[in-house]
Amino acid sequence: MKTPRPVILSMLLGACLHVSRAQEASLTPTNTFPDAVVASPQKEPRPLAETAVTLNLPAPAKDDAVYHLDTAASWRRPWNGDYDWLTLGTLFFGKMLDEHNALDAGFGGGVMQLKRGSPADIQVQQPFFLELGIAWRYYLAAPEASWNPYVTAGASVIWMTWEYRSPVDSSRLGYITRDYLEGLDGYAGVGLRLPWRKHLDCFGEMDIGGTGFLPTTYSGEHNNLFASFGYVGVKGGLSLKF
Repeated sequence: MKTPRPVILSMLLGACLHVSRAQEASLTPTNTFPDAVVASPQKEPRPLAETAVTLNLPAPAKDDAVYHLDTAASWRRPWNGDYDWLTLGTLFFGKMLDEHNALDAGFGGGVMQLKRGSPADIQVQQPFFLELGIAWRYYLAAPEASWNPYVTAGASVIWMTWEYRSPVDSSRLGYITRDYLEGLDGYAGVGLRLPWRKHLDCFGEMDIGGTGFLPTTYSGEHNNLFASFGYVGVKGGLSLKF
């Protein structure tokens, strides 16, 4: 018995449709990963410049103190005159102009020890003086250095007073027991500055200088007691930085 031709054609058409649908299903992509994983963007590489900045460690902090307050004690040995020695205490306030230069203003006072039996010692007693001046320093190393040598120079105005052992008949004020005299002082020296605490340094210094007095005292008397003199001196003290 022969199969009718329409039936055969229907069977072939159905088989073709089935094969076509199977091929479409095999070509459709499938997502085997979670949506969150697929949607997450890739991590960008770190820039080289940023990595270099991380590897470069910051430089040590520099000493940024600009001002300083110094207390100093000095001893001077005169070369000539009726003087044995001088002692002086000074308070300096200064500023660092740059890493090496400092400029200070100082105010201090001291006593003068006369040679025993000298003409000045026979006529006067208890001479003491006040001093107002400026000082310059040049540091050879940077402020944060452990050892900082320096050179220095200074100048000041001096007011000295004393008491006469016996009253003096002055041409200007009559009989007086106390008199005054003005003068100028200048010096140059070398020193060394050392750190002691975070904001506190210590220093030592050697100076050479000279002091000159006016020829007439405040009362009008001729100055024949206090001659101008040269000296060598030492100085030491503490410096508070801020």
